Amino acid sequence: MIALVLSSIALAYLGVVCFVLDDRRADTVMLPLLWLSSLIQVLVAAVFYRSPDPIHAVFLDMNGFGEVYGLRVDGTSVFTAFVVSTAGAVFLTYAVRYMDEKNVGHPHRGQKGRFYGWMMLFLGSTLAFIYSSTVLQMLIFFELMSLACWGVVGFYGSKRAERAALKALLIPNFGAIIGFYTAVAYGIKYGDLGLDFLGALPEREKMILFLCFMVAAFTKSAQFPLYSWIPDAMEAPTPASAFLHGAAMVEMGVYLLIRVVQFMEPPVTVFYPMALILVATLTVAMLQYPRQSDAKKLLAYSTIAECAIMYTGVAIAVLGSPLGIKAALFQLMNHAYLKGLAFLTAGSFTYYYGTLDMGRIKGLKETPLLAYSWSFSLLGLAGLPPFGVFFSKLYIYLNAGKMYDVPLGILLLLVVLADSVVLLYSALRSINSMIFSEGEPRRVDGIVSGALCSLILLSLTSAFIGYALLGVVQ
Repeated sequence: MIALVLSSIALAYLGVVCFVLDDRRADTVMLPLLWLSSLIQVLVAAVFYRSPDPIHAVFLDMNGFGEVYGLRVDGTSVFTAFVVSTAGAVFLTYAVRYMDEKNVGHPHRGQKGRFYGWMMLFLGSTLAFIYSSTVLQMLIFFELMSLACWGVVGFYGSKRAERAALKALLIPNFGAIIGFYTAVAYGIKYGDLGLDFLGALPEREKMILFLCFMVAAFTKSAQFPLYSWIPDAMEAPTPASAFLHGAAMVEMGVYLLIRVVQFMEPPVTVFYPMALILVATLTVAMLQYPRQSDAKKLLAYSTIAECAIMYTGVAIAVLGSPLGIKAALFQLMNHAYLKGLAFLTAGSFTYYYGTLDMGRIKGLKETPLLAYSWSFSLLGLAGLPPFGVFFSKLYIYLNAGKMYDVPLGILLLLVVLADSVVLLYSALRSINSMIFSEGEPRRVDGIVSGALCSLILLSLTSAFIGYALLGVVQ
């Protein structure tokens, strides 16, 4: 099992060789590495779920520091890596078409190698972060994810892209300094950098460190007040945006806090600042939905809100219910495929129409696949059945437990519901304008069709897959 995990991460990192390859060779090298890495993760999940015994492998142990480097293969890490790998494989396969010279909005020539290099670094660092067993490891891969994010956000080299890339690097880095550097300092103080030391801290230090980790997680996930970097990061090529929002970066903030709750069992008092920030975040997102004319900006604010909903599951766990962790992970999976579908559809607008301005995109009914994929993704993200997000939101409400005993918890749950209503309104307005109007048909090629159809299928089945896999999450 450990060998499989390491080989999957190594194959992703091998993809950085694409930096020095031309377009044709980059395609030839990237795709086998990507799919082999992803298939190994699927195999890891299959093997683990047949015998779900957690594995903790220590590779480096030093006097005075305790565990420095190792792997944790358990229900949480395997579940999350499965989502990242399967979604990432679809997104990067789509990039083979998106990153060519026929892209009307962003014609590319001779740039695939650089893009694939950054993306494979992104994928490898995300998987390594997921399986990390020490706070020092998590810090290293947290920063490598931010570096890869900087590379893809600034990919086009414009002044706006460069400013957005710097913002995407500095804001999560600020969170890393607050959260991980404090954690490493505590680890050195107690002579152990492994995640297990989090549970041995005194209650006061648990509270301080949890709040520091919350800063790290919330900056990564673009929560209030440091959320503006994520709409700006829409300067990235759309396959990178899909990965950034649907399978990496922002979800890894949620994953970080899940890990902290699992190993620390923080004091209940941290629920209150956490819930207040989530309410503020959801309120900001709701106010922004109706104002957006850019398709990717609309999806960016949706991501901010969907991450807040994942954190609502974590907040349930903070109040003492282990089902909160399952709720957060369930939402993470269902959101990944729907948000990926939304972004790849938006990327198709750029590719075939040359714009992301929803007011200029008309007559999608003449291109049925794009009409269906855009409708399904927006309605699904708003929480309508039969798409997965409906079931993960329902799971949160059915298992909110002590949230219903706390006024702030009730307010948070009401704001989650209100967010769905406002997003649904914006979605219906967009669908009416873009689909039920006159326009010219577009011919959607095989790679784009395959990616969109795959994500539609995953969006319809993720609730059933996720619910089955969550059984082994502790």
